[in-house]
Amino acid sequence: MKLYLSMFLAALCMPLASLAGIFAMELGYVMGFRQAIGVGVLVGTVILILAVIFFVISIPSTMQRLQTSTRTATKNQG
Repeated sequence: MKLYLSMFLAALCMPLASLAGIFAMELGYVMGFRQAIGVGVLVGTVILILAVIFFVISIPSTMQRLQTSTRTATKNQG
């Protein structure tokens, strides 16, 4: 499940970062276009870091699942 969450976050990274920059400028949190881009980059970076963390956390369970399915497949063949 964490693997799917990491892929979902990575896919949503750019749209959410763009929206964050637009909303920051529209709501008056930043005064210029360059600052809005900075907010978007910051939000995008945080989302990508979270996606990588979830991906790394999901690696052991994914490897265990793959080993179990490989063992089952070889047992059924033999």
